[in-house]
Amino acid sequence: KMEAAELKSVLEQHALWLKSGQAGGQDGKRADCTGQDLRGADLVGRDLRHADFREADLSNCKLDRAVLSGCNLTGTLLRNVSMRGADLEGADLSNADLRMADLMGAQLQGADFWRTNLNGCRISPENLHSVLRCRH
Repeated sequence: KMEAAELKSVLEQHALWLKSGQAGGQDGKRADCTGQDLRGADLVGRDLRHADFREADLSNCKLDRAVLSGCNLTGTLLRNVSMRGADLEGADLSNADLRMADLMGAQLQGADFWRTNLNGCRISPENLHSVLRCRH
């Protein structure tokens, strides 16, 4: 499991990277949490645009109002996660596990839900078209 101090450092470096205009590491560093165990982390309201969470375990995390646009969440465990009001525009959630997740009020335009497990997931009715578009 990623230690709190390490997660704090990753988030600080990512914030610097975003502020520098994502200009190839001019300042800070893009968050790469590939395969990390982040279960139960409180990331409410965090700006995590373009972070890499491939195959990480974010089960039981609090991501309400987080900005996750452009994130790579391929194969990520997001069971029982709260993402109320989160911005997931353009995020890649293919092969992710969103069982029992709460996506009420989340922005899902352009998000990729290919082969995503959505059993028991709560999604606002106005966002169903975004999810169903990828479920064929």
